Order: sequence, then structure tokens, then C-alpha cells
Amino acid sequence: MNADFSPELQAYGGWIAAAAIQQQDLFNEMVGPDSLQADLDERTLTGERGTLGGVSLLGSFSELDHTWLWGWANPGFGPDAPAVAPTLAIREFGDRHGIPEFTAESPDLSGFPQPAQAAITLAITAGSVLGGRGVWSTAINEGRGHVYLHVADEQLPRAGFDPIATPRLLLTAVSVFPGDHRRVVRGYFQHFGVPYEEAPDAIRGTAPNGSVIATSYDEHGRLGNVQVEPKA
Repeated sequence: MNADFSPELQAYGGWIAAAAIQQQDLFNEMVGPDSLQADLDERTLTGERGTLGGVSLLGSFSELDHTWLWGWANPGFGPDAPAVAPTLAIREFGDRHGIPEFTAESPDLSGFPQPAQAAITLAITAGSVLGGRGVWSTAINEGRGHVYLHVADEQLPRAGFDPIATPRLLLTAVSVFPGDHRRVVRGYFQHFGVPYEEAPDAIRGTAPNGSVIATSYDEHGRLGNVQVEPKA
């Protein structure tokens, strides 16, 4: 049993983690705690706040054996189902970049300390390949599993660069993908087109409002501190 994701997924996940977490936070805020009804034939989610379109079935997680099953590998759906076909881009991305979790039909997450949390991480990371607005999940099979849906409705906003939220996002991201802390910071800055400079023990990015996000690292390259310095 593997107690961690593959190096290839860790590399990709670290690169997009902070931006993906921020986007998911915004999605959760906009969608709210309402009970939603999914229609996978129409590719919609409907709740008290209205209907969201562009819904795709990423996969499902079993609480019984702690495995993930991609929608395209689920015999109840298959790769040609309307809600599944868009997610084949994730498998193709996995093929191109050698990410085994994106290409195996049913990745085993049982070796993780928290398999259910690993499933959430896998879903959000995979969803970022599709460039949508967030991931929604709900319990299935009387609580014995969860299904994960990707939502690409353009009426939902995209997260913008937020200097105040940056320290929390970066520190959370390196806790999820701890392999290369500098990669996490570079990926977040590049996602938003934030110019940055690197030194042996620091990376400093200049936000659009002129403030500076200063990140420092210990001798092992681990992120030690994130400070937001107001515009001079």
C-alpha cells in the first residue's frame, strides 16, 4: 500500500495546490451549504440558489475499501456518458505527464493516514486540469461512499490574487503537498502572473497592488514564514 501520492502527482499538485485551494474556498462560499440535486444526464446541480451547469463526474470514493474509482472506469457510467466524457482530459493529462493516479482505473488510497481526505485532495487536484470553478461531493450508498462532481459553470467566479489570503493558502498548500515548498510558491505566483525574485533563503513576489509577499525557508527548503509587506 502506498502512503503517499506518486512523485508525479505531488509535483503537479504542489504547483497548483494554493490556487486550487483558493478556488475551492470561493466555490464553497458561493454554493453554500444548500442541499443540491445532481442530474448527470443534464449535467446540472440544482438547489435553492438556482441551477449550475457544466457538471462532470470525476469519480467516487469507497469508505469500505478506501479506493477511488474514476467515472470513466465505473461500469454504471463509462467514458461515453455525458457527464464523464469531459473528464477524459484528466486521463489524457495523466498519460502525457506520467501521473499514475490519473490513469489507473481505481487508485488505492488505503495506505493514507486519512484516506477520505486523500480522495478530496485527488478530486480537487484532478479538477484543476479541467479549469473549472470547483468540486462538489455528496454521500452515496447510505454513507458508504462519496461521489465527486466537477462544476464548470461560468456564472461562478474565478478566484483572483488575494495578498491577505496568500499566507494561509501557501501554508495550507505545503501541508498537503510537502515535497517541494518552493515549487508550491512558484506555482501560485505564476498562476496569477505575479512577478517574483528568488534568493537562497527567500522568494519575494510583488502583488498587483504593490504589496510584497515575502516567503522564507530553512536550510531544508521548508517554508518557514510568509509575510505581506505593504507597498512602500
